[in-house]
Amino acid sequence: MLRPAFVIFERLSQRLYADQQHDRLVVNATDNGPEITATIPRGRSKGITNMQVYCFDLDLITLWSRKERGPGFLVHDSHLFDGVDERQRASALQVGAEYAAAEGFQYIVTLNSDETPNELPDGSAIEDFVLPERLTDHGDDGGLFGLRF
Repeated sequence: MLRPAFVIFERLSQRLYADQQHDRLVVNATDNGPEITATIPRGRSKGITNMQVYCFDLDLITLWSRKERGPGFLVHDSHLFDGVDERQRASALQVGAEYAAAEGFQYIVTLNSDETPNELPDGSAIEDFVLPERLTDHGDDGGLFGLRF
């Protein structure tokens, strides 16, 4: 029952860290329910920890989509990509787009324009995936839902 979750997580990790040892998902039974962790062979930096969250999120939405459950979309904002180098950020965006297309969910990412890569590792232009809506804090009408950033 847990095997698909382990396999998906490891495949995602391998895609992000192809040149290194990848993360493994570990589930332990505790008195308070399951404890889910990811092993980190490379150490614990903010970027690596954030990419573990990314892998876990994509793992869950993939499992839900295969069972035709869940919301049908995954949203990540720019905070998830803090501490992640540009190459891995581009890889994560490409992997997210590929999984969304293959598994039938929508993958939504909000990124600051200065953190958006120009192209993905496969050579695709990032603009092919960008929606025309822009969030901005410039001017009196900037912000989101009436809130200023």
